[in-house]
Amino acid sequence: MKYSVVKISVVGLKKECPFYKFGDTMIIRQQCFSPHHATPSEFCMHSLYDLYPIYMELRKAPPGTKQRKSCPDEGIIEFELERLPDEDGTGWARPEEQEKKPAKTITP
Repeated sequence: MKYSVVKISVVGLKKECPFYKFGDTMIIRQQCFSPHHATPSEFCMHSLYDLYPIYMELRKAPPGTKQRKSCPDEGIIEFELERLPDEDGTGWARPEEQEKKPAKTITP
């Protein structure tokens, strides 16, 4: 199964930010953002909120498509989002779902 990959990079910095520094990157694979695969150790919820609609658009765009977005805090950070090539993966099915066990019936 193929799934989309979007990379978010900090490409501009007007002044010091408590969360991000120039060159920081974050990867979203199969709609999953893992802080373990990102260079910042903390994340600004305002920036993540603003980046989400761009991510949703880019995940369906052709690889190589890019968009930029400035931080909502006086634009001190400029982010670049880039659609990377699809990757192979197992999808969201959990192991018990892959075995196709019959659904349990709950009786009162």
